[in-house]
Amino acid sequence: INYNNYFKLRDLAAALSGSGKQFDVIWDKTNEVINLLTEKPYTIMGGELAAGSGQSKIVALNKSKIYIDGAPVTFQAYTINGNNYFKLRDVAKVINFGVEWDEKTNTIVIDTSKDYVE
Repeated sequence: INYNNYFKLRDLAAALSGSGKQFDVIWDKTNEVINLLTEKPYTIMGGELAAGSGQSKIVALNKSKIYIDGAPVTFQAYTINGNNYFKLRDVAKVINFGVEWDEKTNTIVIDTSKDYVE
């Protein structure tokens, strides 16, 4: 979206689970709040890291409140097909993991052994 990479929040949490940068995602449906808990293993909900359909989807600006370890944060996020998508570098910055772009292979590299660099 606008030349940025957005990922399903639960996919990122599942991919990082077991690393030093792991975090859990807790959805409070009553209050429409997303809680991210750092240093906690991700609780599998089902469907994580599944391939997309390749079909167009309806996209809406996500209006949920977001907290990291109890502190409010602001992200521009989107709801697509009932899932929350966050800009990869925004999450990397607050969770503090490395993100690199490999132009030769057209690949995004997430490195939990490195800190986030702007």
